[in-house]
Amino acid sequence: MLLLSDVILRRLFSARSANRETNARMERLKGGADQLTAYKGLLSDRGVDRVGFFSFGWLSRIYRQSGLLLSVPRRVFYAMVIMLGAWLVAAWLTPDTTFRVLLTLAIGPGAIIALVMRARTRRIAKFVEQLPDALDIIVRSMNSGHPLTSAIALVGREMPDPIGSEFGILSDQLTFGSELDDAMLRMVDRVGADELNLLTVTVTVQRSTGGNLSEILENLSGMIRDRSMLRNKIRAISAEGRITSIIMAAFPFLLYLMISTLVPSYFDPVWDSGYGTVVVVTILVLMSIGMLILNKLVRFDF
Repeated sequence: MLLLSDVILRRLFSARSANRETNARMERLKGGADQLTAYKGLLSDRGVDRVGFFSFGWLSRIYRQSGLLLSVPRRVFYAMVIMLGAWLVAAWLTPDTTFRVLLTLAIGPGAIIALVMRARTRRIAKFVEQLPDALDIIVRSMNSGHPLTSAIALVGREMPDPIGSEFGILSDQLTFGSELDDAMLRMVDRVGADELNLLTVTVTVQRSTGGNLSEILENLSGMIRDRSMLRNKIRAISAEGRITSIIMAAFPFLLYLMISTLVPSYFDPVWDSGYGTVVVVTILVLMSIGMLILNKLVRFDF
């Protein structure tokens, strides 16, 4: 049964993974859309070319970089569902109406931002994982005599998402007359990966000063691979500390749930005293400070 379950789950997750990694630009072109229509459609799906929900300030940029393809009604619907869940959680934590509203306004938007940030982090990680292979394709294409624009278009055709569609959009922008420097800066804004910023700086400096671009890109590819390896080593070393911080952050809430389930009237004296809201707010503030300290201790900048 274990072996059968493993086979079934692997098939299901591999099919879902393959579906997620489909090159959306190539699928549009295969469906009969021309290059301009596919380019505008990709930007529209990402919310890059219009104003709508999640379209203000830094949250708009985070949403673009997350790669989520949600229409405005779906964004509103998901936001309402999350806010309803936050209200239920607040109702479970406290009977005080005022504190319940404040807690809902804190949990709901926080959960929305956390979900979008998580999607953004996963997409950037996938992009960075694919970037060295994309640079290798560009290097081999340039060594065989193709110009840089053709090498970029080759990456857009041959690589899966997210890097395939992003380089495809870059190729379309170059086709429609954009300068390479401006088009790459726009791609950095759409993706948000530091490694892509290194690539943009490399290409910009090389165009200004000259040099062997294929050799520079080959060295950059090796550097990105070494950086990814170092990142994975750090994550492996700090895994115990990270899981400990998660358990310590969740333990008070789990303990409260267990006690409330076993002895429903256990916390009644706290609420009846009239100081329940102050006590809970103070505890949550102190816990938040503790979580921030734990997060700083177990996470490393590199």
